[in-house]
Amino acid sequence: MRQAQLQRAWAEYMLAGDNSVDEAQDAAASPVLRMARLQSSAQEMPKHKRQGMYQDYYFDQKIDHFGLRGNETFRQKIYINGDSYVPGGPVYLFNSGETPASPSYLAAGEPYALAKATGGMLIIMEHRYYGVSYPVSDMSGPNMRYLTLENALEDIAHFVRNAPAFVNKTVGLSIGPENKWIATGGSYSGNLAVWLRKLYPDLFHAAYASSAPLLISTNFYQYDQVVGRALPCAQNISEAVLTLDAVLDSGDRSLISSWKQAFGLGALKSDSDFAGALTDQLSNTVQYYMPPAKGSGSSDAIDTLCRWFSRSYNNPLQNFADMTAAYIRNNGIDPVTAYSSASGADNIDLYQDGRSWYYQTCTQFGYWQAAPPEPLRRLRSKYVTQEWQSKPCRAFFGEGVTGQPDVGALNKKLGGLFPNVTRVVFVNGLNDPWSELSVASDPSVAAINMAYGENVVITMSKASHVTDFYFSSSRTDFGVDIARKRILAAIKSFL
Repeated sequence: MRQAQLQRAWAEYMLAGDNSVDEAQDAAASPVLRMARLQSSAQEMPKHKRQGMYQDYYFDQKIDHFGLRGNETFRQKIYINGDSYVPGGPVYLFNSGETPASPSYLAAGEPYALAKATGGMLIIMEHRYYGVSYPVSDMSGPNMRYLTLENALEDIAHFVRNAPAFVNKTVGLSIGPENKWIATGGSYSGNLAVWLRKLYPDLFHAAYASSAPLLISTNFYQYDQVVGRALPCAQNISEAVLTLDAVLDSGDRSLISSWKQAFGLGALKSDSDFAGALTDQLSNTVQYYMPPAKGSGSSDAIDTLCRWFSRSYNNPLQNFADMTAAYIRNNGIDPVTAYSSASGADNIDLYQDGRSWYYQTCTQFGYWQAAPPEPLRRLRSKYVTQEWQSKPCRAFFGEGVTGQPDVGALNKKLGGLFPNVTRVVFVNGLNDPWSELSVASDPSVAAINMAYGENVVITMSKASHVTDFYFSSSRTDFGVDIARKRILAAIKSFL
């Protein structure tokens, strides 16, 4: 649950600042792309924009596309930016995935930059069961059954089929068969972009997927290994974790309780919840890492974290405890609410994005970030298992939701690391733990995907999760500017 909140906050932060693409780089022969350069900036205020704010619209979406609820509908939030649109230009669709749709993306971020550079329209669509787009009255187990990948993908396809009338009615712009649709997204929504191109090639001409973990896994221990490679102090942390596991193995409740107090996690009754809480700071430091801009005076998040382990007067476990306690204290985290695995199970109120994502992982994706098996080095306790992460699924959603989804069948259907698609731009930061489930996980995997069709695989050695999707291209010190120029070039070649 906490992960979804952090993702949303991070996305809003990343969207601040200049996200423009270098427009001087336009060798396009397409009339649409040439017209995009000639558009006057002095235009009448578009219908969809009033006083600098973008209006939200709602599309009547089917509750279930596969028969359970007939033609009953719910209201699905849509945003549209047609400021740069040239008739006949591409339409970029961004489904916001496991976070609410935000109008921030209409004026910043890579989909916006691509639309601006190519005379395109940008449409943002909220994923069912996120934000305000709920087809049910509460989030009880039975009411979650319409939250499936299949329904989510068909939501998008159904919208695209009906988009000409919807767009004309809402913003007064015309689109039709001549417009090429490009699916875009980052992380889970990057998966959606690839799978839309695979399953609906008649609707989507191309796709751009940032940090897409296409290989669905219930035992994602590789996550921890990437975190370890990114942290210079990984060996110190590993030593601390091994010592902590010995403490937990001892069964000495007094000793265990004293260490929980030292970590600022004394309120957690479960030893596994305690061990799991220690992954929070490490994971988020690496997953959302960016080197500080030169001359900014900002501290480096990885250096700051590792500085705790340079204190030779303490053993590694005490350093880990002091660091975590400060993290809990400084961020005002309530350990029980944030880290107790059963916290919130009985709360079935709407508007809990973390609950929606947990349901998707329980029923279809897994993505359980377990400790690596021996003899691999690990930065998380052996008590952080896939069983511990999946066990609360029943408490949240009922006995029928076991937390053991058939990921093999889904990978077979969707292709896993080899989706057999064409005209897709895959982008990954190699410091991103999720890259281990992506086409960038191995050079041979990337090569096979590039050899199939007109696909492009772009990697950034110093970047992390969805960096290219959110972050400003004005930074020239860690590769995002080069990546975004290559993304634009690839999209133009597809057009």
